[in-house]
Amino acid sequence: MKDYTALKDYELIYELLASLQTRAQAESNLKVMEANNNYNEINLEPTVADLIYKPWLLEKLDLTSRQARALNLIRECVDRISKSKPTVGLQITFSSALGEDLRNRLKNKPQEELWGIYLNNKNVVIREECISRGTLNTSEAHPRDIYRRAIECNAARIILAHNHPSGDVSPSQQDFAMTARVKQVGDLVGIELIDHLIVGGDCYYSFAEKSQLN
Repeated sequence: MKDYTALKDYELIYELLASLQTRAQAESNLKVMEANNNYNEINLEPTVADLIYKPWLLEKLDLTSRQARALNLIRECVDRISKSKPTVGLQITFSSALGEDLRNRLKNKPQEELWGIYLNNKNVVIREECISRGTLNTSEAHPRDIYRRAIECNAARIILAHNHPSGDVSPSQQDFAMTARVKQVGDLVGIELIDHLIVGGDCYYSFAEKSQLN
């Protein structure tokens, strides 16, 4: 069996497409992906994430219905695998471990998602849930929605997490404002917000590690 681990993303995409169609068609489709994958008018090499998580990009490719169906099935499998590593039952001792796990699960999402991770008084995760889904650069949630879930599962502490599809994990002013608002409500109801994680690309940002929860 051939080892594909050393291939770059665009090479892997080519091999995948070539397994479904002729190599000439695969090469042509790869060029279409590159032409439609740009940032600030600069064409970027296609990534596996582009192939899997940009349905509009797939629509531009020369694919039969059978080939498109195969790629959509692959996308669904990848999505389910990314969600298959539960944190429920784990004890959270360092933000880095949770940040890495959430980064792997959320980094390829095409829109922002806000997650709540609810812990008992020993920092064991008793519940995790997507609280809201937003747009490319924002996800909104009222503190009452966050803490209603915390009260339902009798949580002692919570961790918030959301992704930045852009890959830039720097907090926005909205991120700072929401964190302060949620922490204030938590202090009032006695359920401590112990961290807010932002994940994207290959890294994460922790409000707790930056001492920005005071």
